[in-house]
Amino acid sequence: MEEVLNNLEISIDRASCFKGNNMVFENISYSVKNNEMMLIMGPNGCGKTTFIKSICGIQKLESGSIKLNSIDINSDSSEHLNNILYIGHKNSLNNDLTVFENLEYLCAFDKSVSNILEQEIKKSLEYFGIAKFKNYLVSKISEGNKKKVSLTRLLLSNKKIWLLDEPLSFIDSEGNTKILDLFNKHINNSGLIILSSHIDISKDVTNTKKYYMENS
Repeated sequence: MEEVLNNLEISIDRASCFKGNNMVFENISYSVKNNEMMLIMGPNGCGKTTFIKSICGIQKLESGSIKLNSIDINSDSSEHLNNILYIGHKNSLNNDLTVFENLEYLCAFDKSVSNILEQEIKKSLEYFGIAKFKNYLVSKISEGNKKKVSLTRLLLSNKKIWLLDEPLSFIDSEGNTKILDLFNKHINNSGLIILSSHIDISKDVTNTKKYYMENS
């Protein structure tokens, strides 16, 4: 298993996606491996979010393929998705639960970790300077702090592939620095990252491959 995790490749071959009669993106071919980050850039509405969702199997393709090693992302087998940590642009936290309860709940579904302790969650919150919000309802904290709560999963999960949609939005400069440091550590530890961003961070993260999407 360790050998497989250290020899990962996501291959995108002539991928196209439509929503209704509207083409979201067309004929994208690209590949990214361990120790690399794919940075997806482009204007609003160009399909970055849909493209990220298609890589983790949430959005189906109209044509072409996306494979993790030799396994098609859209195949009936979902075992390959156990290697992927997806954090979307929109807040997916439960506003009626506390920060701690949200993370405890999310970690319970992450097969890459087991027996997450309260101390580990507290440590991850301390990394982003938000430990004081541990027992706050999510509805009572700012959008920036909600994003930081979501991103603490980067510290709690052991998954090798990170799919991140606009992870730097709503984040202050100190938080940006901490996130970029996590990206570099993950890449240097045989990780693979695919993310969308309005900010060009290609010079801040080692082994970054930049892909620019245009409006259709």
